[in-house]
Amino acid sequence: MKLSTTRRTTVLVSAVAVSTAVLAGCGTESADKHPNAAASTTLTAAGATPGATPGETAGAGPSASATPAPTDSASAGAPHSPSAGPSKSAKATPGAQSGNAKSGGGNAAAAPTTQPPVEKPAIPAPVPTAKPGAVALPPPPAPPVPHVPPLQSGCQPSKPQPDEPKATVGAALTAAAGQPRVLSLSSGGTDKLPSLPVNLVKAIAWQESGWQSGILACDGGIGTMQIMQNTVSWMNGKYGTNSDPKTLNGNVQLGTQLLDWLVAYYGDSSFGGKYDLSPDPATGKTPLLDLVISAYNAGAGNVHYNAVTDPTTSEVVGSLDIPNPKYVSNVKALMASQPWNKAG
Repeated sequence: MKLSTTRRTTVLVSAVAVSTAVLAGCGTESADKHPNAAASTTLTAAGATPGATPGETAGAGPSASATPAPTDSASAGAPHSPSAGPSKSAKATPGAQSGNAKSGGGNAAAAPTTQPPVEKPAIPAPVPTAKPGAVALPPPPAPPVPHVPPLQSGCQPSKPQPDEPKATVGAALTAAAGQPRVLSLSSGGTDKLPSLPVNLVKAIAWQESGWQSGILACDGGIGTMQIMQNTVSWMNGKYGTNSDPKTLNGNVQLGTQLLDWLVAYYGDSSFGGKYDLSPDPATGKTPLLDLVISAYNAGAGNVHYNAVTDPTTSEVVGSLDIPNPKYVSNVKALMASQPWNKAG
C-alpha cells in the first residue's frame, strides 16, 4: 500500500510538471506568432509620439481650435470615437506635429511646411477728377496756427455762457445736418447740396466740444462746433445767411454750412462733382469723407488730394495729403460708436 501510494504521488507530480511546461510553451508561441502583436506595440508608440495626449492636441491653441483640420479632429476625438483604432493613431497628423513644434517636442523637424497666407494687393484710391464746369470757390488761406479743440488743448477753456442740455444740442445738430443747402458757385450759378450724414455732424461736434454749447476755446473756437471768427463771415457770405455763432442754432448752422462747402469743394475738384461720403463698395475707402473731416479741423488750404504715380506699377492713383490723421480716425470712430447715445 505504501508503495502504491508513493507511485501515485510520483505520477501526479510528473503530470503536473508536464502540463505546466506545455502551457508555458503555448503561451510563448502565441505571443511570438500573433500577427497583430508587434504592429500593435509599434502603433501605440507611434500614436503617443506626435501628440502626448488627446487633451494636448485639442488644446494646442485658439488657432488650432478655430480651424481644425480633419486629422486634428480625429486625433483629438479618438477617446470618444468607437471607430478610432490603432491604424488611425499611427498616422502622423499635421495638428499634432504642429503642436509639438510649438511646445518644443522632438518632432519639430517633421512638421509639414505651411504656405504663408496670400496677401491681397492694396486697392488704390481713385484718381482725382475735376468736375467739368462751374465749381465751388477755392478756400481762403489756411490759418497760421491750426485750431486745437478745447478738449485736446492744454489751455483751460472758458464758459462765457451756460451749456444747453445735451438733448437740445443733439436735436439742433440733427436738424442742421438734414437741411439741404444751395451753394453759390464760381460762375455765379448755384449747386444744391445733399443733406449731411447726421453721425458725421454729431461726431465732429463731440470731438470739438463734447457738445458743450457755451464753451470758448483759448484760440477763439466758439461753442458746439468750435466756429472760428473768420468762418462766420465767410459762411454767411457763401450761403446768404446771418448766423450768430454764440447761439446754439446759429453755431450748428455755421458748422454744417462749412461741412457742406467742404463736400462741394473736394467733390468738385477731385471727384467729378460727386458728393457721396459713404464707403466705396469696391474698395471700402472713404477718401472724400477723410478730406472733409481733416479740412474741418486743419483748414482746406492744408488738406489736398493729389494724383501720384505708383513707382512699382507706374499706375496713377490718388493720394491724400492729410496733416491730422489722428483727428480723422477719432471722428470716424465716434461716428461708429456714437457715445452721445450713452452719455445721457
